[in-house]
Amino acid sequence: MLGMSRFRKGALVILVLGAFLASPGEAQAQRWLQTAQLIVPVKSDSPTKALLDTLVQVIERKDSIKVRRTADSDTRMNISDLRDELISGAGIGLSSANQMFIDYKFMIGNRGYKESFEAFQFLYRPMGQGEADTQMLYIDANSPWVQNVLRNKGTTLRSNQAALKTFTDQLAFARMQGKEGAQVVEIANQAVRSGFERKKRKLVEKITRLTYGSM
Repeated sequence: MLGMSRFRKGALVILVLGAFLASPGEAQAQRWLQTAQLIVPVKSDSPTKALLDTLVQVIERKDSIKVRRTADSDTRMNISDLRDELISGAGIGLSSANQMFIDYKFMIGNRGYKESFEAFQFLYRPMGQGEADTQMLYIDANSPWVQNVLRNKGTTLRSNQAALKTFTDQLAFARMQGKEGAQVVEIANQAVRSGFERKKRKLVEKITRLTYGSM
């Protein structure tokens, strides 16, 4: 028994030491990290509109899911209360969303290139000049239920109704940034202004190469 006790203590020391020594290696495994934000139109028959409709359907079916209008809001509410707030305040419904911010994170590590969604912000942007946007619905893309929607739901091909194109694939940065009306508005949490065109172009080119190179 004494020998077994010493063995267990020794094994424990080795495990702790191994975890300690592995930590710097894991930190160094992240060789490149970048973030970006796109604003894209929400149009009928588009993946962005399909995503909004799908998210709302899932929220309606699960009473446990509470939503926020913006990332900074401390107030969480059910979807019916959000609808009431939008109608009574701005006079619009969720179906009125016509723009969407998508926050992306890109990373290169020991396992290769990885792209992930961080958040979605749906909003209504008036057509007239000088009118303010109305933020409508904020979705944390890291929530397990959202991850499930992104990976397992999407739209079907018109030519083959059995073929599902997932939201993860359709909303990938390399695909979305080339869409009509899409625009890169932030890189590394900095607004893209004049002088950022070269940096933006280099990021788009790099992400496009990494995306299609990893397929």
